[in-house]
Amino acid sequence: MNYWNQKRTNLNTDKKRTNWNQNLRSNLKIVKQKKIKKSLQYLLLLKKFNNIIDYKNIKLLKAFLNKYGKIRPRRKTRITLQKQHKIAKAIRKSRALGLIPFICDVKL
Repeated sequence: MNYWNQKRTNLNTDKKRTNWNQNLRSNLKIVKQKKIKKSLQYLLLLKKFNNIIDYKNIKLLKAFLNKYGKIRPRRKTRITLQKQHKIAKAIRKSRALGLIPFICDVKL
C-alpha cells in the first residue's frame, strides 16, 4: 500500500504535534487589523489638511521631519515632487521664523 492509496484522516485533530514544521495556528482564527503603510500615512495626512501646505501648519510639517529634525526623503514619503518641494520650502521658512527648531535633541 503506497502513500496515495491510504485513507486520509481528519487533519484538524487535537493531538500533540511532533513535527515542528507544521503550522501550529492552523485551527485558530486570528483577525488582524490591517496596518496602513507608512507611505500612505503621509498622503492621508496631506488629504486631511486639504492638500494645503503652509509654513504656519506645524503639525503637518513635523510629520515630514525625522527624530533628528531632518526632512524625510521623497522615497520614504512617496509624495509627488512638487509637493515635496513645497514641504521642504515651508519647513525651511518656518525654521527661519523660529516655529520649528533646526536641530532636535535626541537622548539615547
